[in-house]
Amino acid sequence: MKVTRLKPQRRNSRRYSVFLDRAYSFSLDGKTVIELGLEPGMELTEQDVERITRQEQLRKAKEYAVLLLSYRARTVKELRDRLARKKFEPDIIEAAIARLLELKLVDDAQFAHDFAQDRMNIGKKGKWKVRGELLKLGVEKQQIDRALADAPDELAGAKELVKKYRIRYARLEPDVRKRRLYALLVRRGFSADTIREALSLPEPEV
Repeated sequence: MKVTRLKPQRRNSRRYSVFLDRAYSFSLDGKTVIELGLEPGMELTEQDVERITRQEQLRKAKEYAVLLLSYRARTVKELRDRLARKKFEPDIIEAAIARLLELKLVDDAQFAHDFAQDRMNIGKKGKWKVRGELLKLGVEKQQIDRALADAPDELAGAKELVKKYRIRYARLEPDVRKRRLYALLVRRGFSADTIREALSLPEPEV
């Protein structure tokens, strides 16, 4: 097969339509055209075409993953799921993720550490809640355990919530207020021992 034409696309001048034997075959990014040294008159085998199109798909997958990471950090599972939704082939997805891991652009252990710190310090979540969220994001259990071991003491966050919501529930009967606070802390994912200790704080004087 002979490359007979390289034509810039109308909608995106950075992409080129590649014609083989005078018929449109596939499109490539301008960078890929330059990297491969493609030009009219070049002879390509079917294996060449397969290699070129695969290289182009891999480039697209990596660029899309980097775009996602520019908005916020993500886990390997999140990136894998998003790339699959874009209809990239499984081998392309794994190759793209392998490259991102090699470049340290994605790191589940660091993600888990930062996630736990933020959720507990800012979000006032308990460790059980954080653990569940990280599991859903595909982080390995050992990485989660290490992240939670380095996380702040959840009791401080639970006490802060109790102080805040006691004021909000001030007009409720003591028993009702306590049940509301208990339910709140359970939803936030605090352990039973932490909840018990946080609720043992003396009521503020009226």
